[in-house]
Amino acid sequence: RAIIVTVPTFLRDIITTLAEDRLPLNIVADLDRRVELAAALESLLPDLVVVGLRAGETDDVGRDILSRIPTARVIAISDGGRNAYVHEMCACRTVLLDVSAEALAAAIVAPLARI
Repeated sequence: RAIIVTVPTFLRDIITTLAEDRLPLNIVADLDRRVELAAALESLLPDLVVVGLRAGETDDVGRDILSRIPTARVIAISDGGRNAYVHEMCACRTVLLDVSAEALAAAIVAPLARI
């Protein structure tokens, strides 16, 4: 289940063609305005959101969408379609064998340093 939001027509055509020909992708909404996005996320619960970025806009919108629907994958495509940024929540596991106090402290602090 996918939602396409504010993606330029030429990119939308590419995504739609891929969905029809090669990908098991069901496009459930194609939105021209972001004001419609919040309601669509809530009612459709997509697995994928493809959002077109405006000129000069960062891909922070990907994080905003994930905060509303953390199970989805969000692909933010830059204005003009040159770059794409994939956002998704990822579970991570690190094994600390024979853990020392220092290693435990480093593990506690490590995620905070990445924010």
